[in-house]
Amino acid sequence: MPTGSTARRNPAAPHQPTGSTARLRQLDREVDQEQALQMGAAGLGFVGAILSFTVNPAFALLPAMAFATLGQYALQGWCPPVALLARLGLRSSKEIDGERYALAATVEEPALPDARRAGAD
Repeated sequence: MPTGSTARRNPAAPHQPTGSTARLRQLDREVDQEQALQMGAAGLGFVGAILSFTVNPAFALLPAMAFATLGQYALQGWCPPVALLARLGLRSSKEIDGERYALAATVEEPALPDARRAGAD
């Protein structure tokens, strides 16, 4: 018996996605600026709340700043951390959606059988 992994590939298994389909799946998993902003605000708010209870009440300013940043983003569509997130390489959801739609337009759809050849009259 061979040692190590004995799992073999099933030749009848579906093929791995390639090209456009794989890129579309990557885009579905990509974290955008809005998600990163929300995760950062949640983390900052949680850490600030814990530190305000355990270390110093002045740390309650951290959640206040996080909520103010989220409020500014909700009202104006922009806040200072968004510029930092863009410099870090994160894209907005609008940019990701634009690439997704452009890529989806280039993916060939499966050909449907011609109704005339199938015998339907």
